[in-house]
Amino acid sequence: MLVSKTKSWVKKALLRTSVLGAAARFAPPGAVVLMYHSIVEDPRATDHILGVSRDRASFAAHMETLARHFSPVSLDEVAQFAKSGRQLPQRAVAVTFDDGFADNYDVALPILERYGIPATFYIMVDAVANGWLPWYCRVRFAFNTTRKPQWENQETKRNYQLDSPELRTTAMTAAWETAARLTGSLQLDFVSGIEKSLEIEPVAAPHGFMMSWEQVRSLRKAGHIVGAHTLSHPNLAHVSEYEARSEIIGSQKRLEMEMGEPVEHFSYPHPALNPQWSNQTLNITREAGFKSAVLTTRGPVRAGDDPLALRRIGTPANLDQFTWNLQCTFLGRSS
Repeated sequence: MLVSKTKSWVKKALLRTSVLGAAARFAPPGAVVLMYHSIVEDPRATDHILGVSRDRASFAAHMETLARHFSPVSLDEVAQFAKSGRQLPQRAVAVTFDDGFADNYDVALPILERYGIPATFYIMVDAVANGWLPWYCRVRFAFNTTRKPQWENQETKRNYQLDSPELRTTAMTAAWETAARLTGSLQLDFVSGIEKSLEIEPVAAPHGFMMSWEQVRSLRKAGHIVGAHTLSHPNLAHVSEYEARSEIIGSQKRLEMEMGEPVEHFSYPHPALNPQWSNQTLNITREAGFKSAVLTTRGPVRAGDDPLALRRIGTPANLDQFTWNLQCTFLGRSS
C-alpha cells in the first residue's frame, strides 16, 4: 500500500511540474490514439451488461484536458502522418470509439462538440443493423445474472463451476474465447446456447443500447469519421481467410451502402485471444482500400508505422492516470 501511494504521489508531482510534457518535446514525433467504447452517466448501472463504459464526468474531463493541453486531430491526419510523415501538431491525439453504442451519440457527441474534438466511430454492423447487443455483452450478462451452479462449454465439453465471482469470470472468459473464433450464425447459436443453458433471457433490443443508422449518419454529418468494425465482432486472427474477408469487406460494403460514401477506416475487434491481426488480415484490409486500421496494442504512432496496424491506448477514468498514460505513451514508455 505504501509503495502504491508513493507511486501515485510521484506521478502527481511530475504532472504538476510538467516534466513529462517537457520530455515529450524531445521524443520522436508521434501521435496517440485513444480507445473508448461506451460513455454513460454511471457505469455501475450497466457494468453487469457492458463492462466497457466510462462515466460522462470522466469523459468530459478527458476531453477538456485534450482541448487545453494537447492537440486533438482526426484519424485521417494520424494515418497520413504514419504513411508519409506528414507533419502533425505537437502532442497530437485522436479519439476513437468501438462498437456503435447509442450513448456515443447521446452522451459523447455533445461533449466532443463542446470542445471541438473530432472522433472516429467504428461500427459493429450486425449489432447496429439489427439492434442487437454485442455478443460479448450478452455473454457477460448471462454469467453475471445466472443462478445456475455450473456451465458446460458445448464446444470444448469442459465444465465450469459458477459458485464464486472468480469462477464465473473464468467461465465467462472461456466462453468469450470460444465465441471469438466464430462468426455469424454459428456465433449467435453458441451465445444463444449459453443463455439457454444458464436459463437467462437475452437482453432485448428495445433496451436501445446500439445506435440507429440515422444516428450513425448524423455523426458523419457532424464532421466525424465512421469506420468499420466487422459484422459480428470475432477475433479475425482466429477465423478462416474466407470468414475474415467476409467480416472485413462485408462490414465495409454494408456501411458504404448506409452512408452513401467510401468507408476508409477499420478497427480490429479484440473480444478475447491473442493476437488480433495477422499478415492475412493485413492483406485483406489493404486489398479493401482502407487508409487505416487500428489495434488494441498499446503504444504511440510514429512516422513510418504501417497505417493498417496503428496502436491505441485505453482510457482510465481517473484524470491523473489518463494524463500520465498519455504523457508516457508520447515518450514511448508504458504507464
